[in-house]
Amino acid sequence: MNRITKYVSAVALAGAVTVSTPLTTQASGGGSQQTAPSHSTQTQTPGSQTDLGVQNYMAVSWYQNSAEAKALYAQGYNTAKANLDREIKNNKGKKKLAIALDIDETVLDNSPYQGYASLNNKSHPDGWHEWVESAQAKPVYGAKDFLNYTDKKGVDIYYISDRDQDKDFKPTQENLKNQGLPQADKEHIMLKGKNEKDKSARRDKVRQDHKLIMLFGDNLLDFDNPKEATKESREEFLDEHAEDFGKKYIIFPNPMYGSWETTVYGNQHGLSNEQKDQLRKQSIKYFDPQTSEVKHN
Repeated sequence: MNRITKYVSAVALAGAVTVSTPLTTQASGGGSQQTAPSHSTQTQTPGSQTDLGVQNYMAVSWYQNSAEAKALYAQGYNTAKANLDREIKNNKGKKKLAIALDIDETVLDNSPYQGYASLNNKSHPDGWHEWVESAQAKPVYGAKDFLNYTDKKGVDIYYISDRDQDKDFKPTQENLKNQGLPQADKEHIMLKGKNEKDKSARRDKVRQDHKLIMLFGDNLLDFDNPKEATKESREEFLDEHAEDFGKKYIIFPNPMYGSWETTVYGNQHGLSNEQKDQLRKQSIKYFDPQTSEVKHN
């Protein structure tokens, strides 16, 4: 899985720098390096190494501690339940109904791993597979009730994640089963194989024998692939599929990371923390109280 507060403010005062920006931590689903926002105060000295981890503190804290985060999950799964009932009632086709969900930050909460990455200024894959192996992620708010309801209605549930098929299948299955999540078997857990670039082939496999009525995720890539990995193309995808969100697509909040970060970097890889920090700042629009204008870094 394949692994939003988005602003940066810096105010110098008595040698301290207040930074509020998105942090690079890895998408828990095992995709490309991702981002997370936050707000923190730190003291930086000339030549000191940029600590991107500190930029993610508030994102992780919000995700773990805010009732609003849970409410958004409740909203998404409540909407999905109403959609599911309608689809079952109106279904006249021969194919069995199915839904497909991303796992990380869609079904399971991996924020403790993001907490580790943030507090220790680490990025994926440092510590990720150890976290997966521990099989102790809890379900996100509302997921278990919805999935058990779906199971009782006779609808197939597919967990389509970019976790590594070879390394992560066994502990992922154990984790799902330990949390009482239904249909956690070899057929319904579809992780990323060695030669796979995205989730398209796995979604298409489900569609061969099923009517795939809903997709769930915290990333646009959990639904389909924009034409290009650019900000403009991603927004074009959103415009084209705006009517699908809340119906066919159920998207959840994740301020800790996301594939959008690579667009901030112009899809450049191997950048230093300092280069990433600068590009993040350059991506921010801000209000200038002296001119009453909205400017761009």
